Amino acid sequence: YEPFGIVALEAMAAKVPVVVSDTGGLSEIVEHDKTGVKVYPNNVESLAWGITKILLDPSYAEWIRSNADRKVREMYNWSKIAKEVKALYQSICDEYLHGSWKPM
Repeated sequence: YEPFGIVALEAMAAKVPVVVSDTGGLSEIVEHDKTGVKVYPNNVESLAWGITKILLDPSYAEWIRSNADRKVREMYNWSKIAKEVKALYQSICDEYLHGSWKPM
């Protein structure tokens, strides 16, 4: 069980095609048939199908690798994350200064 999807991001950044259970953080990170393969949770046959799909079709695996690598570089780079965190903090400060927050 991995609630945040970090394992999938690390694999995608390493250009390893991922097969994930369609639940939790992994499911939120991976786009089925684009950046990885999603399988049914707690279903051995579904997991076997996903792994086999990657292993038996090298062009499909390369398609997944390429898309996943692009997604990680575009969406999860430190520059973008820093800008998003800065914008979040700015919105919190603005709400505090101009909203109805009261000191405790």
